[in-house]
Amino acid sequence: MGVITSATQVSGQGIIKAFTFAAIGDGDTFAGPVSPKAFWAQSTADPTTNTSSGINVTESAGTYTFYPGVAALTGTLFVIA
Repeated sequence: MGVITSATQVSGQGIIKAFTFAAIGDGDTFAGPVSPKAFWAQSTADPTTNTSSGINVTESAGTYTFYPGVAALTGTLFVIA
C-alpha cells in the first residue's frame, strides 16, 4: 500500500478528468478531485496472462483507493466532476 504521486492527467476539459498510472498496487491511494459525481478505474492488463486483471476503486474526501486484481497494473482513473 502506498500513495500514487506520479499520475498523468490525460484530459481535463469539460466534466471528465482522466488520470493514468504506471503501477497500481493493492491499497494504493491518490489525491484527486473532491466530491465527484461518478468515478471508475480501468486496468490495462493482458487477460490471457493475468486472470484477475480487474480493478476496484473507492473515494473518500478526494482520496481514491485502488484494489487491483493483480499488483503493479497500469491503469486509468476516470472522474466526472
